[in-house]
Amino acid sequence: MGQHWPAPCPRFFGADHRPAQGNGRRILRGTRVRCAEPALSVVTTTIGNDLIDFRASHNRGRAEQPRMLARVLTASERTQLADEGAGDIGFALLWSAKEAAYKAAKKIQPALVFAPGRWQLECTDLALANGEKSGTVRIPDHPPIRVSWQHHAHWLHCIAVRGDTPTKIEHAVSALSNCAPRASFSERERDSFSREQSAAVRTLAKQLLAQHAISDCEIVRERIEHRLLPPRVYSAGMARDDVQLSLSHDGEYVAAVIAFAV
Repeated sequence: MGQHWPAPCPRFFGADHRPAQGNGRRILRGTRVRCAEPALSVVTTTIGNDLIDFRASHNRGRAEQPRMLARVLTASERTQLADEGAGDIGFALLWSAKEAAYKAAKKIQPALVFAPGRWQLECTDLALANGEKSGTVRIPDHPPIRVSWQHHAHWLHCIAVRGDTPTKIEHAVSALSNCAPRASFSERERDSFSREQSAAVRTLAKQLLAQHAISDCEIVRERIEHRLLPPRVYSAGMARDDVQLSLSHDGEYVAAVIAFAV
């Protein structure tokens, strides 16, 4: 991943909205969270993320659907999936990497079309290891996009990073039930979402941002013609160039990632 890339700093929020570990029941007592000063440097690296709820019915049996595999995986990925007998876990690793990489790449190339069957994930194996797992997604005409995964018994979270600027990355995953949409949303924010999960993941993102002294902000998806752009952080009505944001939700979980230049 390179010496300039610190590992993402994880948070898992429990019912009281304090950082928690594991399944959210055990609170990290005694942990001191230091609020950093707002970053001033422009973030030229882009990020993306994707979350998979292992217990959601739509994530079961996908590795046994030949048509889907042919549509979203390369021939070598299908061979690797079969040879390792990786099943739905292996498919989840492949799929989440391509979804996250797409989000990161699309911020640089808005016209990019999602074509997972043409994109290659390079990864040592398709098994979940203890701790963090990493790989690389290769998209034609793009630089390599680094991906890393964190996982829990019930979910898999992938973070994609495109670019070489040294960047501090933090992320959080929360059960939907522990992340009620407590934040107040402006009319402009509400214009880009309607689902409960979308409100919850924005609440989670604002909790992360608040730890970096960014508390009075909006998370907005601007519209160009009939298309929604990726979410961005706004302060005083202006888009911020010093922080990157990516959001994802699936089933009963939500995940947010923020990045600052260092």
